[in-house]
Amino acid sequence: MKTIRKPATMTQAMAGLRQAGASVGLVPTLGRLHEGHLSLIKKARRENDMVAVSIFVNPLQFKPKAYQAYPRDIEADKKLLNSAGVDFLFAPEQENMYPKGFDSQVEVVGLAGRLEGKSIRWHYRGVTTVVAKLFNIIQPDRAYFGRKDAHQLALIRRMVADLNFPVKIIAGPTIRARDGLAHSSRNTLLTPEERMAASTIPKALLAIETRIRSGGVDRMALTKELVTLLTTEPLITVDFAAVVDADTLDPDIFGKKTLIHVAVIIGGKRLTDNRVVASHMVAGHRVAGHRVAGHRVTSR
Repeated sequence: MKTIRKPATMTQAMAGLRQAGASVGLVPTLGRLHEGHLSLIKKARRENDMVAVSIFVNPLQFKPKAYQAYPRDIEADKKLLNSAGVDFLFAPEQENMYPKGFDSQVEVVGLAGRLEGKSIRWHYRGVTTVVAKLFNIIQPDRAYFGRKDAHQLALIRRMVADLNFPVKIIAGPTIRARDGLAHSSRNTLLTPEERMAASTIPKALLAIETRIRSGGVDRMALTKELVTLLTTEPLITVDFAAVVDADTLDPDIFGKKTLIHVAVIIGGKRLTDNRVVASHMVAGHRVAGHRVAGHRVTSR
């Protein structure tokens, strides 16, 4: 595996691969790799001649304290990437990605304001900005993202379509531990007691999925039930919960799939998770839902 730190060097290396007719799959990450990342890398390995992984903790998508606290272990990550057969690691320094005078950002304006985006637009603007830069630097044929970050995935797909990036976005399934908790770098920060409490999250999501599969269409009621199920665990504070259309993130639209999304705080750590289920149909017609399917909760 070759490690490259400068954007210009990475662009040159990838250009050489394309000239040789090789396809490139990119897996963008923040590092502190886990089974979810490895599943995307394996998929990229199967579908491309060469695989590149980026590790960059993007300061544009974090508050300063959270940026400093984000778990990092580049040497452990390199060992995992080597064993997974990755060809290139792009691990730039902050000053190389955002040099002095940097003054441009990319925002998917409407979609960024959906779900939690009204209060953290800056975060999603940071995500789309850095992903746009990675696409321009590496110019992959395919890029791989996990479905666990559903809002992020929707934004990136919209950005690629709107700005005509010549890259195919591939979504990988959420990889879960034995207790059902979605793999996340933040999980390593949980105490054993907090980890046990976090297992309530997938159970609550599954319960709401079952409601939808059984014909539940009142999204306001479903969201309230989701919050109730989560708050049966004393260590959980629900920050945000929503039941919306999976493609538009709109509670009033019933497309092919419905997204059940939640963000919770456990011991000061923020965890997100979701499930996607086929939208309910009655007599061959979509059933209109109720407004206010997303709730920001500030209880306890």
